[in-house]
Amino acid sequence: MSPSNARLLALSGTAIALGALTGCTGGDAEPPAAVPLTPSPTVPTTTAPPTPDPWAGSFDDEVADVEVGEYLWQSWGTFGDSGRVAPHRSDNQTVEPGTYTVTLECAGPEMMTGRISTSAGTPVIDPLSVSCMAATPVPVDLPEKGLLVELDSGGAPGAFLIRVAAAHSIRTTARTTMST
Repeated sequence: MSPSNARLLALSGTAIALGALTGCTGGDAEPPAAVPLTPSPTVPTTTAPPTPDPWAGSFDDEVADVEVGEYLWQSWGTFGDSGRVAPHRSDNQTVEPGTYTVTLECAGPEMMTGRISTSAGTPVIDPLSVSCMAATPVPVDLPEKGLLVELDSGGAPGAFLIRVAAAHSIRTTARTTMST
């Protein structure tokens, strides 16, 4: 091979190498021909959706059967889906100061803990244990506007029902029921 051909061959090899490097470093060279890509296999999610709450709707019929005006306020629901149970807070900031009967009911756990305070956080009733075997009426003297009821099932799944009535409404209803 003549020295000029050897030199030309060396220069062309250098040019090819520089062209390849330019393509790799994002220069102005043309991109290589498209290579068909195969999609990555879909990896299944390991987090399963929560199990639907079997306690959902537990007190719907009782709430639906109430006469209009029998209760000032009702709140009901569940402590959460399986694996996501949490305490419940019901706050009604429109309840005026006065004397009320707050009736607490639950289903599922044997007991739950209840706290009653004003919406501003002033304690009204010390924490009390509520049996889920029967409705528990609690007399409440609300010193300021707003009523907050907190219920804790201790991590057990279940449902709750809170009913608030003016104290005289419960007595009137009880007398009517007894005389029938």
